Amino acid sequence: MKSFKILALSALLSFPFLAGAADCSFTRDLDVGVEGEDVRCLQKYLNDNGFVVAETGIGSPGNETTIFREKTKNAVSRWQQAKGLSPSSGFFGSLSRKKFSEGKSSATPTTSSVDILKKQLAAHMAELESLKSHTTVDTPRSSTNTNTGSESQAREMVKAAIEKIQDAEDQIDDAEGGDIDKAESNVDDAKEDLFDAILAYFKGDFSKSYDRANSAADNADDAYDDAGGESDEDEADDAINDAEDLIDSAKDKIKEARKNDEDTDTAEELLDDAEAKLDEANEANDDEDYEEALNLAEDAQDLADEAVDAIGEDDSGSDKEDAKDAIDDAKDAISDAQDAIDEAEDDGDDVDDAQDVLDDAEDKLNDAEDAYDDKDYEDAKDLANDAEDLAKDAEDEL
Repeated sequence: MKSFKILALSALLSFPFLAGAADCSFTRDLDVGVEGEDVRCLQKYLNDNGFVVAETGIGSPGNETTIFREKTKNAVSRWQQAKGLSPSSGFFGSLSRKKFSEGKSSATPTTSSVDILKKQLAAHMAELESLKSHTTVDTPRSSTNTNTGSESQAREMVKAAIEKIQDAEDQIDDAEGGDIDKAESNVDDAKEDLFDAILAYFKGDFSKSYDRANSAADNADDAYDDAGGESDEDEADDAINDAEDLIDSAKDKIKEARKNDEDTDTAEELLDDAEAKLDEANEANDDEDYEEALNLAEDAQDLADEAVDAIGEDDSGSDKEDAKDAIDDAKDAISDAQDAIDEAEDDGDDVDDAQDVLDDAEDKLNDAEDAYDDKDYEDAKDLANDAEDLAKDAEDEL
């Protein structure tokens, strides 16, 4: 088994290995609001030369965007200061383009994550190079090959493989059953494939890198299962089966209650909602969106339980119904606010304040649901209304 440090490799792979960020061609002024591939190239140039646009997330090394926003402007300003340009306003105009052309790769890096990654690369290069004598490296495929052959696809698949290997090793360490020998063998195979993927990445053969990383991920998944781990698909299937059982049980109890002349109107409405959620869960499962399927199935379980609790109660227009409606409205408002925040973050906007307010909204919603479970419907309604108001405030923060 070839030894290596997973976490170090994870950081190492975020380094922009291949040259090219300095080979930009700028034909227009760049400022906040401008969009285009020349902006992405500028961000790569800045990141590669120490004037990091962002340490993590949007604009960080490997996550450059086509949109010129405040973080890009700040990075340009630091570059202009280092180049002696005045004013160093962050506006990338004719003077900046001229200075860039005079010495593309001569920028003096500042202390940044790029420097750290360079040190990590140097520390691990000897180990990686030693593998070449034991590993066959194919000649890079031609640029006409379009099968999962982009650098970004290869990089993301390698990162996914690393995460899956970590999960598999954690599962092996914590395993109380399963075939551990088989799991460890599959982890070894996954690591072999991962090293092949990394070497292919260094060689610029991104198609092979993607394929080998994909194989590493598959072997890691097998190892996880062998060690007794439950996959996302298995969890979703189990939740759907539990929801089906609860719905069937609720149907029987409602049917028996009707025979006893108990009020079942509210219970039947909740059961209809549960069945609708279950249908949505099955659809998500068929689409292999297992996380969504799991969430929907758990919602169906909750509704089935509520249906049983509602037998014999006529809550139409009651505090309970009002509380449920308020909770549903709060959930919708929170979902809308989260979508707005995600979109703003993708655009490079500062969303920290909005996210903090939305976190408060989610806390209020959790309190509302707890009050509802305790049958304190008036308090649940008030808390849900507070959650809805906070969700709207979160959007106003954007």
